[in-house]
Amino acid sequence: MQFKKCLLIGLLFSFQLHAQNKNKTVHLLDAELSYWYKWLGVPHTSVTGLPAGTPLGDGMNGTPLGLHDPKHVFSVVTLDGEKVLKVTGEIFGGLTTKKEYENYHFHLKYKWGKKRWAPLLDSPRDMGIMFHLTGTNEDAFWSVFMMGLECQISEETSGDLILVHNKAVSLFPVAEARVNDTKTWDLHAAWRDLGANTNFGNISRTKNYESDSSAWTTMDVYTHGGAGVYLVNGHVVMAFRDAGILHADKTVTPLTKGKIQLQSEGAEGYYKDITIQSIPDIPEDLKIAAGLDLPHTWKLGVALYTFHTFSLPEELAKADSAGLHYVEGFTFGRAGPELKDSMIMGLSPQGVGKMKDLVDKAGLKMESIYIVGGKTIDAWKKEFNIAKQLNVKYVTCEPPINMWDAIDSLAGVYGLKVAIHNHWKGMSAYWSPDSVLAAIKGHPNFWACADLGHWPKSGINPVEGLKKLEGHLLALHLKDIAAYNNPKLQDVPVGTGVIDFPAVFKELQRQKFDGYIMIERDAEDKPSNLGSVIATVKYYNNLLGIKK
Repeated sequence: MQFKKCLLIGLLFSFQLHAQNKNKTVHLLDAELSYWYKWLGVPHTSVTGLPAGTPLGDGMNGTPLGLHDPKHVFSVVTLDGEKVLKVTGEIFGGLTTKKEYENYHFHLKYKWGKKRWAPLLDSPRDMGIMFHLTGTNEDAFWSVFMMGLECQISEETSGDLILVHNKAVSLFPVAEARVNDTKTWDLHAAWRDLGANTNFGNISRTKNYESDSSAWTTMDVYTHGGAGVYLVNGHVVMAFRDAGILHADKTVTPLTKGKIQLQSEGAEGYYKDITIQSIPDIPEDLKIAAGLDLPHTWKLGVALYTFHTFSLPEELAKADSAGLHYVEGFTFGRAGPELKDSMIMGLSPQGVGKMKDLVDKAGLKMESIYIVGGKTIDAWKKEFNIAKQLNVKYVTCEPPINMWDAIDSLAGVYGLKVAIHNHWKGMSAYWSPDSVLAAIKGHPNFWACADLGHWPKSGINPVEGLKKLEGHLLALHLKDIAAYNNPKLQDVPVGTGVIDFPAVFKELQRQKFDGYIMIERDAEDKPSNLGSVIATVKYYNNLLGIKK
């Protein structure tokens, strides 16, 4: 008994020590640069003092020095009585961590030296913090700067976000950020796609908070999952979310970790106080200051069924006109003239590919689709195939009770989540949150898509419904209704009916919901529901204090 007690205490102490070590601050600068390795690029033709026969070039193209640093571009020196990292800038290069990091707070201070070097003699002095780096040095941009994200360090632009592709220009980092039309990060701007095939590549920080060039400037990078925040001298200047790598087939893999690299890029500079600390999340105050707080991270879109009397190209055009970014498709809609107005569920793989091109060209993201399935597993497989080819993240549906196990397994095979939707009592087996919970139990791929406008038809208060589904909500259909307990009623514009939306959003915030909110209208306004959708977007933004 005593042995077991001692063993338990020992295990507990070991666990606590592991937790403390995991979150402790690690100082990454020592005399041996033991956390890092050097990689140097192509010496410019103006560089002297290199070993005989060293290939030279324009500083960007040619044979890199690689692991050799004959000019001591990176070295630890004593400056004003403290150990600092000196970067000569004479040759483009990167001091790269030996290991990958994720979910961390990275901190350093920098200041400029006096020397500048070709080919950037007449350019603003430049260095940078690169992170989430992936790939190899050989396939790096200019044979130096690995593919990933950069927190720019440069005169009057420190804190810019730069997305660095690989040398072969075959892989591209992408992300989302609040960006205004001047390509500047703006807390009050709408979320936009960044990276390849967009109008927004490298993004400017919101304001210049740098110290004088002879003084130290503090830089902080917080990153958790696919999100990140940059601070310059304690001021939030940039934030992003949903970082990923875009592949040639247009699929995106999440970018949440990687190596860290400090740049040498044509200017003499110094780094000090280089530290990293694991974090369980980006601090809440920074999320709020960066526009990453919960109300702002909900993905607002429109269910295309709202425009179901139109064909797909027309539906997409209306979604775009409403200023929305996300759409939910539905397989029983018309695919449009280019596809002979075929029903989407009847399209061939080639037809689905053309449909995906239509969505991409519209600049929209279809991350969910409503499917009807059928009575056989083959019918469900057919629509799961469509969903997979469209690269959605989940399907919305009402699966037959006798097929729960089969559809859950199918979702696992396809790597898709199933969001169970509710109609009203008498029409749907899922009219009550309790029946949705019954389906979710024991089925790891099942989630909930709460249709707020249908619940009141069955006498259910949406806030109470949301409370019951806490922890299982993947998405919402945002609609309103004029009265309770009347299944015959058509929905009304959001904010004009009986649903208490301030209470709904407060409950979602309490739950830390971070999913999709899809505006939907069942009723058909003339000439279309576009005006209602635009009014709903305005109502939503005003209610949450989001400025546009």
